[in-house]
Amino acid sequence: MSLRQNQNSGELKLLDPEKRPLDEAELRRVLRKLDYHILPIVVLLYLLAFLDRGNLTQMTTLMHRLLGMVEDANLTGLSYNIVRLTLIPYCIGEVPSNIMLKIVRPSRWRELICDIQCALAVTLMCLCDSFRSLLIARLFVGLTESALSPGILFYLSTWYPRRYLAWRVGVYVTASVLAGEALLKLRRYGIERMDNLGGLHGWQWIFGLEGIVTVLVGFISLFFIHDSVQSANFLTISEKDYLQRAIARDSSELLVHLDRKFIWQAFKDYRTYLHSLCFIGIMIPLYSLALFLPTLVHELGYRAIDAQLFTVPPYALGCVCTLVCAYISDRLNLRGPLIIFAALLGIIGFIILLCSSSSTLGYIAMFFATAGVFSADAVFCTWFSTAYSGETKRAVAIAIINGAGNLGGVLASFVYINPKSFYIGYSVNIGCLAATILVTGFMIWEFNRANRLKERQCVGTDITVELKAEWKNMGDRSPLFRFAALC
Repeated sequence: MSLRQNQNSGELKLLDPEKRPLDEAELRRVLRKLDYHILPIVVLLYLLAFLDRGNLTQMTTLMHRLLGMVEDANLTGLSYNIVRLTLIPYCIGEVPSNIMLKIVRPSRWRELICDIQCALAVTLMCLCDSFRSLLIARLFVGLTESALSPGILFYLSTWYPRRYLAWRVGVYVTASVLAGEALLKLRRYGIERMDNLGGLHGWQWIFGLEGIVTVLVGFISLFFIHDSVQSANFLTISEKDYLQRAIARDSSELLVHLDRKFIWQAFKDYRTYLHSLCFIGIMIPLYSLALFLPTLVHELGYRAIDAQLFTVPPYALGCVCTLVCAYISDRLNLRGPLIIFAALLGIIGFIILLCSSSSTLGYIAMFFATAGVFSADAVFCTWFSTAYSGETKRAVAIAIINGAGNLGGVLASFVYINPKSFYIGYSVNIGCLAATILVTGFMIWEFNRANRLKERQCVGTDITVELKAEWKNMGDRSPLFRFAALC
């Protein structure tokens, strides 16, 4: 049994396409091998990037004020929020970066071009001594970091069949966020004791040490990142064939090569923008939680340092709920309904925050909010990562949607500017999640409608899988491809 790659068409040719039927137990065994070889390095890289990004995304917290950043970088007024606008190059760079993944080997593009350069920029941020230099450095960090999230989502979608992807997305998100948040707080707790050591403030130690670690891990990971199923040396020939057939079953074996028309298909598909609107509705509450939670805990009467530690439990519960939701999503083959349920849970948390004047009750409400928003994020990422086909359109669509969602981070920076106006932030988050529910409900209906039309087209014109070669060039407009509606 062997594989043959057609370099001109980009298709994977199976020498014996009618081999034994796919067996779920055998498929799960192969997927476990992927989990051992693919997920750990993905989690580690995302964790380090999360830590690097956390240094800036939480710049408005009392910790950074305590560690001398205000005086050293001359940050006043809205300077913190303006630095957050550097998410814009991060969003703009996502589409070109995902296209490059179809041209350059993922291990080379993500590590040499993006991760290592991003880590170098983070390391050099410890030398910034003004708002201007910090802004320039952060702009470069945002641009080089653009390969991270959309690249990982696309990368995982090329390894795992559609109905087994939510659990893996949930694992890498929760493992990275939970460890990242815990390390973020514990690390700051320790580095605060290094303030003025060697003539450097604590915030400079944070950027310098983390950046150096990420550079080293980036070089090491070059030897552990596998580019594709075909080149994976930990899989046997038969396992590669088995896995490739399982993935092809989801995509109706559509073409995977890079072509300009597939790029434009992603930009012209209105579903891309509906997914983008949904993701913005999730990411605004997600980013605002990261910005606001330390302030809320501080209001309970704890010191700024201790307040950082008390933000870990809500994140921990949010991660557990995300894993449970992702497991149920794969088990029941459901996406849309679980996104709606998670968004409702988040709305309950923000309504309690809006109506209650008790800081203790507000802290409890944050558990509801984090559980709902985190769970919705992981399942929704899985949904849009598998809703488009073939590979080029999916790569571009993922980048567009993820980029639009991260623009919600820019908006979230200005939701909680004034503590006296926190009720505005709560209301905005409630409105965003309500909009997510409405658009998700519409997309469930729309995908089901499109699938019914394709079914009728196949029946009415006698289109069968034997004729799939005639439709390979149509992407997800092929009558043989089925959208993930509920699933």
